[in-house]
Amino acid sequence: MSLIAALGAGQLKEQCEIRSDCAVFLGTPFSSPSVFEKMADNVLNHHAAMPFDFIANLHNSPVFHTAQALGTHGATLVVAADNNVDTCFHPLSLAMQSLQNGGQAAVGWAYEYQAAHADTHEGSIWIVLEPGAEQGVPVVLNDEGIQTDRPSEKPQYYWQNIADWIEAVMAHEGRDVKKYTLA
Repeated sequence: MSLIAALGAGQLKEQCEIRSDCAVFLGTPFSSPSVFEKMADNVLNHHAAMPFDFIANLHNSPVFHTAQALGTHGATLVVAADNNVDTCFHPLSLAMQSLQNGGQAAVGWAYEYQAAHADTHEGSIWIVLEPGAEQGVPVVLNDEGIQTDRPSEKPQYYWQNIADWIEAVMAHEGRDVKKYTLA
């Protein structure tokens, strides 16, 4: 999860200047399914409790590594969110609230493959927010225009609704979205 988040956010450095005090907000349905599965296997199948695996699964490790990749020392926060409209915009809302006194915030959504969502691919999506920026796209949150039903297409990503929303906002302003695929 940390690598997925940090590699995705690292692409932001090519698009804009990241300030050293930039805050980093990350939405994810769970810290790291692979770490949790290893922990559950150790406890349930081998009767060996590994408290460090549990602790490693509950902290801000993915966002810490992302902040390191961006070279920032601002506030960092992992927000529990899933890909439904009720929670998917929570990281963005918190980041927007943090900018009331100025500053800069990188907002991302990351997903590590989970068997429960076998038809989705892992990855991360990132944007940078700044109040009163000279260039960029204004962001307004409301429920209009959020598409919740989507035809089955391949590849399908867990955060596809966020990617579609960002692409629609950018297209409205006549801008292209830079897309990267990491193999």
